Amino acid sequence: MTGTWWVSEAPCVGDVRFTPDDATEDSLRAPQTLRLLTVCRRCPFRAQCIDLVLPSRSLFDGICGGRLWLNGQILATCKSARRDELEEDADPINHGTEAGARAHNRRGETACSWCREAGRLAQQARRDRKPAPGR
Repeated sequence: MTGTWWVSEAPCVGDVRFTPDDATEDSLRAPQTLRLLTVCRRCPFRAQCIDLVLPSRSLFDGICGGRLWLNGQILATCKSARRDELEEDADPINHGTEAGARAHNRRGETACSWCREAGRLAQQARRDRKPAPGR
């Protein structure tokens, strides 16, 4: 099954601690961050998470797919994570761009909010450039 339907059911949904904006190796190795990996132990969506985020290709910082990442490199892994979950089959999505919205569409997914907005703005810009009828 394709798509991102599972995201709303993931145990980490909405928890910004999994994707900190100001991640450093020290902050990611902090005990409170490492404890977040226990949430991933019971998550049935680890492989889908890896496929969506593509952490090694996107140089991801934070927790994804049962692993703690810094610049796309694994720093720590939850106890139940399997090596076969690390496959990154899909091309990366450049989120927040019109191309990102098209990439979601090609995958048969609902675009993320950033890509939806970028697509909407690009469509509006094309409309604004179109000459008015009768001009």
